[in-house]
Amino acid sequence: MTRRRGDERGIALLVTLLVLVLVVALAHEVFRIGAQSAQTGAYGRDSIRCILLAEAGTGAARIALRQDARDNRYDTLDEFWSRAALPITLGDGEVRVTIEDEERKIDLNRLMLPNGNAPDDRRLAVFQRLLDTLGIDRAVADAVVDWLDNDDDPRVGGAESPYYLGLPKPYQAKNDLFDTVGELLLVRGVTGEVFEKLLPFVTVSSSGVVNLNTAPKEVLMSLSAGTDLAEGGAIDAKTADEIIEYRKDHPFTAASQIGNVSPFLGDLYTKTLFKTLVGVRSTYFHVRSSGDVGGTVRTIDAIGIRVGNEIQWRFWRIE
Repeated sequence: MTRRRGDERGIALLVTLLVLVLVVALAHEVFRIGAQSAQTGAYGRDSIRCILLAEAGTGAARIALRQDARDNRYDTLDEFWSRAALPITLGDGEVRVTIEDEERKIDLNRLMLPNGNAPDDRRLAVFQRLLDTLGIDRAVADAVVDWLDNDDDPRVGGAESPYYLGLPKPYQAKNDLFDTVGELLLVRGVTGEVFEKLLPFVTVSSSGVVNLNTAPKEVLMSLSAGTDLAEGGAIDAKTADEIIEYRKDHPFTAASQIGNVSPFLGDLYTKTLFKTLVGVRSTYFHVRSSGDVGGTVRTIDAIGIRVGNEIQWRFWRIE
């Protein structure tokens, strides 16, 4: 009951924040919109209003995440910001905001060691296990590493610039970090179908530590790959389900508490480097805020970093 009341208070807070942020945004924009209205049609005016609504949504999300940082030392799927978004009516428009932490995913940019000369073998093993779980050829992992590394020597299943320059629309291998997840579509072997399979489980903007409270089953099943635990096997589907079931009523306030789920997981945490891959707090958040006025929709897609109690936008795009 306490959690439900907290959710209701959180939703009420979000609505209040949306209204307050929108009022401030309108105060700044009303004269600009008025000046432009003579030159724009109805669609143009509605588009501007949609963007204002979307900006109000991102502003409210920013404030809500700041408040969450003050109130909680860990992040879970039970917090109001992580619930499915319902449209909120403001005047004759609607705004819908979704917030998703990026620490529930595997960070592709962390597959390389900091110098960019070689892959981090443990993190690469985790990604390869994810590919296995999703039914994707492991050659994709080699191609991703070649896209990231700073040399021109292709791995067994990978590709460097000579391959990409031979395509009908040629381009160079990046040999650098991904700026967006969408860049994956440039990598050899990543078809549209493969991309859609990977999209819920990979990121290019995170702390590199997977949040045990928010990670989906497929990611949890990947995390034991590359560990040096002699016995006990890997985190299989059954064990991942046990973690998910346990955290529903007992959210992890410290990563070491995963040992409460089973002795195997306790050994995995205490006896291997598994502990370096997991945590209970999220730092990077993907915010999508859509404003809808009379069927015209504009969306702001943003990545925010929570530093202390502040949110800094790392990526911002209007769609």
